[in-house]
Amino acid sequence: MTLLAVGGAVLLLAIAMWTVIPGPTIVTLDFAIGVPEVSFALVWVFAAIGAGLTLLVRGRWRAVVIVMSALSVAALAWPPLAAVGTWRHCEDALRANGISPLRPHALVGVDVTRDIPVPLRDGTTLALDLYRPQLPGMPPLIVTIYGGSWTSGSRAAEAPLAQWYAARGYAVAVIDYRHAPAHRFPVQIDDVDDALTTIARSANGWHVDRERVALFGRSAGAQLALLAGERVQPLRVRAVVAYYAPTDLINGWKKPPRPDPAGAAEILAVYLGGPPDAEHLATYRAAAPLENAHTGMPPVLAIIGDRDELVRPEFQRNFAARLTALHVRNVAIELPWANHSFDAVDGLGSAIAHNATLRFLDALL
Repeated sequence: MTLLAVGGAVLLLAIAMWTVIPGPTIVTLDFAIGVPEVSFALVWVFAAIGAGLTLLVRGRWRAVVIVMSALSVAALAWPPLAAVGTWRHCEDALRANGISPLRPHALVGVDVTRDIPVPLRDGTTLALDLYRPQLPGMPPLIVTIYGGSWTSGSRAAEAPLAQWYAARGYAVAVIDYRHAPAHRFPVQIDDVDDALTTIARSANGWHVDRERVALFGRSAGAQLALLAGERVQPLRVRAVVAYYAPTDLINGWKKPPRPDPAGAAEILAVYLGGPPDAEHLATYRAAAPLENAHTGMPPVLAIIGDRDELVRPEFQRNFAARLTALHVRNVAIELPWANHSFDAVDGLGSAIAHNATLRFLDALL
C-alpha cells in the first residue's frame, strides 16, 4: 500500500507540474498546453485522490504523500486563480477601447458549403468552406486562416471554430493557402489575397456582407491575417483577430524561445527561404506584420500565452506598442498560464479568448 500511495502521489505531482514547467519537445509540449487549460477540473480530482492516498500509509511516508499531493493541488490551482485576474484585466482592456459587455447571442442553425473553388493568380485553384448562419439578411463575415508553421494544416482544423461563430450569427469563410517548403513566401499571402478577391466577387450571391469583414488567424494563420489586414483589400476589413501571432520575424529567428521544441528559426527559414541574411532580409521584412503596420489599418485584437514556446510573448507586446504609436486601435491580452495553441483545448484560455473575440467582433462588425 505504501508503494502504491507514494507512486500515485509522484504521478499526480508529475502531471500537475506541467502547469509550471515547459515542454522541451513537441510531444511534451502537448502536456504543457493541455494540463493548465483543464486545471480547474483536475484540481478537485487530484485533491480527492491525494486525500485518498494519504489514508493508505502511516508514519513518515504519509507526510511525504501529503506534501506531494499538496504541491500537486497548488500547481493546478494557480491557473484558475490567475484566470480571475486575467479576466479583470481583459475586461479593463476591452472597456478602455470602447468594447461593450458581451450581448446575448441566440444560437442558430448553420448551413455549410464546402470546397468552393478559389482561382489563383498563377492559374491553379484552391478552395474554401463557407459556414452561413440560418438567418435572414446579410450577416457579417469572418475569414479564418489556419496555422501549422506555414508547412501544414488544413481547413478542417478550423471547422469547430467556424461552427461556433456561425451559430452565433457570423458567416465564416475558411480559406486555404499553399505550404512551404514547396511554396515559399509570398505565395501564402498571395493565396490569401486571391481568396479575399473570390469572396468579394461572390459575397452578394452568398448573402454575406462584404462591408463588415474580420480576418481571424491562429499562429502562422495569424501572421497572414495581420499581413492581409495591412494591405488594401477588395473587402472592407474592419478588424483583425490574431492568436499567438508571429509578428517580428527577424527577431523570431534571432531570439527563439527557450526551450525551443519546434525549432522556430528552422521554421522561419523554411518559410522564407533562409536566415535573415543579406539575401533574405527583405523577405523577412515583407512578411513581418511589425514591419508593415501603418496608420489606418484595421483594429487588432491580439492574444497570446505568457508561456508560449513557439512565439515569444514580448513580440506581441512590441507589436501592440507599435500599433499604439501609429494610433491603430488595438487590444492585447496575455494569459499567464497559457502556451501556444492554448485554444486547441476547451478550457480557461478558450473561454477568455473567445469571450473577448466575440465582444471585439460585435463592436466592430
